[in-house]
Amino acid sequence: MLYFLTNLDPDLKKALIAQLRNLWTHTSTAIEGNTLTIGETAFVLEEGLTIAGKPLKDHQEVVGHARAIDLVYECLEQGRAFAEADLFASRKAVQTDETACRFLQNSLASIDGIG
Repeated sequence: MLYFLTNLDPDLKKALIAQLRNLWTHTSTAIEGNTLTIGETAFVLEEGLTIAGKPLKDHQEVVGHARAIDLVYECLEQGRAFAEADLFASRKAVQTDETACRFLQNSLASIDGIG
């Protein structure tokens, strides 16, 4: 599914996918008020370190968002549809509060039981 990357050198392909993930993560979390810059976001994701003076919450958000993007990439690379299990896995990756994720799963299970 990532056809535009097909004929590229493997190292270049890996770098472009990482840049796309970093930019997607930065813009998505910034909309929600995350204070990390694009450079800081890339640093956190690539080095696994925190930025002094920035909230831990901001670091957790970018790491979780990037994990969710990696799950989408996996589906694309495997050529399979994004299934319900993938939805819950991506939601869990993004969610910094495990309780809210369980609430979402229970709510959807309740809706399925009504139909």
